[in-house]
Amino acid sequence: MASPTVVFGVNTEGRTVAEGWIADADQAEALLAAGRRAGSDLVWAHSTADLSALGFTRQWGYRRLEGRVRAAGDGVNGRPRRDFDHEVVPLAAEEESPELRAEAFRGQWGRGTLQQWPADLPPGTASIGLRKAGMTIGVCRIEPASGLIDAPGLVPAHREAAAYQALLAAALAAVRTPSVTVESWGDSPERVTACEGLGLTTAKYVPGWQFTLLPDADG
Repeated sequence: MASPTVVFGVNTEGRTVAEGWIADADQAEALLAAGRRAGSDLVWAHSTADLSALGFTRQWGYRRLEGRVRAAGDGVNGRPRRDFDHEVVPLAAEEESPELRAEAFRGQWGRGTLQQWPADLPPGTASIGLRKAGMTIGVCRIEPASGLIDAPGLVPAHREAAAYQALLAAALAAVRTPSVTVESWGDSPERVTACEGLGLTTAKYVPGWQFTLLPDADG
C-alpha cells in the first residue's frame, strides 16, 4: 500500500495539523509518523476504516450533498421571515476577512485557516453573509456557474439550525445551474437535517478521525 499524501496546515484554533486520506491502519500509522516528524499538534485522517484501535477518535467528517435547485422561498436573498431577525447579504472581498472565516468555523473538524490571503478562488466565486443586529455572524462561498457551494460557517454563539438553513437556502438561490453540490467538513447531524430540509441528499460521506499528538496548553 502506497504511503498517504500528507498535507500540513493550521486549524481554526491555531493548532498545527497533519492531514491525509487514509485507506487502512498501515496508512494511518504512516500519517501519525509524518505528524510526529513535523511536530504537529493534531493528526486528521479521512477514512472509512475504523482507526479507534490506534487511538484515533471519530469526528463528523467530509460530506458531499447534492440536489436540484428549487425556487427561492420566503426567508432567503435578504428577505428574512417574519419570525427571523437575520438578513442574508452579499459580502465584499474586504468583508470576508480571514478572522471572520476562522471564527465562523472555529472548532469545526476538517476546517483550517488559509495560509494565503486573499484566497486563490475560481473566477466568479461569491461570498454571502448572515447578519444580525448589524454583525456578520455567518459566511458561505458559492461558485454560481458550477453549482458548487462550500457549506456555511457560523460564529459559535449563533450556531442554531435556522441560521444555518437560512444561509444555505440563500446560497442555493444564487446558483445558476439546475443542480447543486454542497461540500462540508465536520457538520453535525442537525446540520445535515437542515440540508435535507432544503432538498439535498448525501452523495458521499467519509468519517473523520483525530489523534492528538500534543495536548492544547490552554485546554
